[in-house]
Amino acid sequence: MDRSRVRPSAYELTLLAIVVVVFVWSGKSPHDRFTWVLEVFPVMLAVPLLIYVYPRFRFTPLAYGLIALHAIILMVGGKYTYAEVPFGYWMKDAFGFARNHYDRIG
Repeated sequence: MDRSRVRPSAYELTLLAIVVVVFVWSGKSPHDRFTWVLEVFPVMLAVPLLIYVYPRFRFTPLAYGLIALHAIILMVGGKYTYAEVPFGYWMKDAFGFARNHYDRIG
C-alpha cells in the first residue's frame, strides 16, 4: 500500500476546515495583534507540519480531534487575550471564581 496516496477522511478535513475558520476569525481585529501572534504561533507551526507528515505518519482520529481542540483554545485565547475571554467570565460567574480562569484551560 502506497501511504502517500492515502486521502484524508471527511472527519480530518472537517477538523482542518474548522481550525482554519477559527484561525481567520481570531485574526480579525484581535484585542492585541502582538499577543495574537504569540498565542497563535504554535498553531501556525503545527498545522503545516501535520499536513506535511500526514502521508508518512498519521495520528488517530482522537489525537487529531484533541489537537484541533487545543488549537481552537489557543486561537480564542489569542483573539481576546486569555484574561478577557468571554467563556472565562461565564465560568467565573457560574462557579464563583475570583478571576477569569480561561488561561488554565489553555
